[in-house]
Amino acid sequence: MLCHMRSGIFFFFAAWIVVMGIFAIFVLPETKGIPIDEMNERVWKKHWFWKRYCKGSEINKRRQEIQDKPEEESLE
Repeated sequence: MLCHMRSGIFFFFAAWIVVMGIFAIFVLPETKGIPIDEMNERVWKKHWFWKRYCKGSEINKRRQEIQDKPEEESLE
């Protein structure tokens, strides 16, 4: 498939580079000057996207409370 694209192969890979650049700009936080020991608290738990994947974050606490809440027994 890629051999038949000729100049299209250049544009194919150029498009992927643009996609990766946009991902890096908008989803990966700046970590310059932050010690590795403080990275979790100062960067990942405060980031708009990654905070949902951190242990101990508010979103995960709420999800756990909902899952742990026993279902109310139906009245018969």
